[in-house]
Amino acid sequence: MASPVSPGDVPIPNLTDANCAVKEIVECIQSFQSYSVGEEQVGFSVRDIIKAGSLGHGTSVEGNYDIDLVIYSTEISAYDVLRAESHFQPWLRRIYHFLANNLKGFKFEALKNRSLQFIYHHTSSCVIKVDLLVSPYWESCEDFYNFLKKIPEDKRTIFTVCASRWQREFMSRQPPIVKNFIRQAKKWRDDTWPEGKGCEGRPSSYLISLLVIKAYNIARSQRISFAEGIIRLVHRKMLNVHWGRRGKKKQDMKNRFYTPKQQIKLLPSRPRVIDPANPANNVWVSGIAGYKPGERAGNYDGGDG
Repeated sequence: MASPVSPGDVPIPNLTDANCAVKEIVECIQSFQSYSVGEEQVGFSVRDIIKAGSLGHGTSVEGNYDIDLVIYSTEISAYDVLRAESHFQPWLRRIYHFLANNLKGFKFEALKNRSLQFIYHHTSSCVIKVDLLVSPYWESCEDFYNFLKKIPEDKRTIFTVCASRWQREFMSRQPPIVKNFIRQAKKWRDDTWPEGKGCEGRPSSYLISLLVIKAYNIARSQRISFAEGIIRLVHRKMLNVHWGRRGKKKQDMKNRFYTPKQQIKLLPSRPRVIDPANPANNVWVSGIAGYKPGERAGNYDGGDG
């Protein structure tokens, strides 16, 4: 039986300092309290904080492992986010003021509609970019999907961040060989679209990860090489990446949160790479970004997958 070829070894960066930085930031945020001054709400409760992105997924490459943190709160109303012109910014502004006064080493960069971007000076030799995001908290992914069905289709991309906890769970189930392929692909991406120079069409780390995972499974099931699998996948005019076959056929992924049939009302049209954690998120669209020179490549304001 043919199998995907063993990938060349892509070094896993030393993340000791980055993980220590995450620990310090999280400990600070955990002291963030919900309280009011007069009639103004100042804080909000923190239900959970997760390490998302490449660092949380275990697919970081040397020189490109910005920290993505997502704060979940039961005091953030999804409908308030929907009504707010600036989406998550009212809650991000609160956490910004708190961190500016309480996190030593904090240096503000930008406050966007969906993220607070800052630099964290962990040590003199460890300075790390951080994207901090906030999200309402749902007890289950089914509750989240039911919410998405109730809102207009063009508003669903606002809430891509909310699936971060399930995205991380999905990525945690991937074997080391797949994560090594992902690091290879990301290294190619970083060489082709250098960060900081500005360009169009740069694929997000999450889009790369999903394409690699699907190509690896195609290669195994069809007994071809991984290279053949990725070429067959991305050259399809009507790309259709989802995480389970329809009907009663054997499912091709073990760790899924829904079947296409269950969430057919949320599925985007082709070409599509459907987020295994969020059936409304077409990562083929949300995971292709353009950015200006000096901007961060991962811009969540565009609905980054």
